[in-house]
Amino acid sequence: MSQQDTTTLLELLASRICHDLVSPVGAINNGLEFMEDAADDPDATKQATELIGHSAASAGARLQAFRIAYGAGGRDGNLKPEDIQKAFGALVRTDGKVRQSWDPYGPLGIDIKATGAAKILMGTLLLALENLPKGGTVFADPGSGKELLVTAEGPDAKVRENVEAALAGTLPVADLDPRLVHPYILGLTARSYDFTLALKAAEDNKVIWSLKQNA
Repeated sequence: MSQQDTTTLLELLASRICHDLVSPVGAINNGLEFMEDAADDPDATKQATELIGHSAASAGARLQAFRIAYGAGGRDGNLKPEDIQKAFGALVRTDGKVRQSWDPYGPLGIDIKATGAAKILMGTLLLALENLPKGGTVFADPGSGKELLVTAEGPDAKVRENVEAALAGTLPVADLDPRLVHPYILGLTARSYDFTLALKAAEDNKVIWSLKQNA
C-alpha cells in the first residue's frame, strides 16, 4: 500500500468516525441551549435533560464500539464475547431499530481469545448493522469448523454496492468513501490476524457473513 493510500484511509476513517459522532454531540449542545432558554419551564427542562442523556449515551456507545473495532485495545485477548455483546447492545439500543440475539457464553466457532478476534467480531457486527436499513436482528452462531456466522435479518436487508469488493481489498483505495472505509479496514484487519471474512449468502431480508479462523 502506498503512502498516499495510507493517508487516504486515515482521512476516510476519521471522516466516518466524526460523521457518526456529530449528530449525538450536536444534540447534547442543542439540549444545553434549550435548557438555558427554558430554565423556568420544568417540562421543557425535563425534555432537554432526556435529550442530553440519550445523546450522551449514544455518543459514548459509538465511541466504545469504535475503540474496540479500530483501536489497539480491541486486539486485547482479555476481551470476552460478553464485553462485545454489551458494547454492541449499548450501540443498537440508542437507535432502537436493531436488536441482537446470540449467546456470548456459548460456542461461537472461532477462538475468541485469539489476538484480534474480539476486534474483528465487533467489526463484523457493525458491518451487519449496516445491512439493516429498516431495522431487524443481528445473530452470531457457529458455522462449520472454525467459522462464525453473523446474520443480519430484517426488512430489505441487503449488501450495498462495492461493500464486498472493499471487504476483499480489491476495490482501489481511490474509489473508497466514508461509507466503504469500514468494510475495507475490517477486511484488512481480518487478514492481518489470519481470519477470512466474506459474504456467505444474501437472501430475501437476510444477509449472512462468514468469519473463518485460518490458523
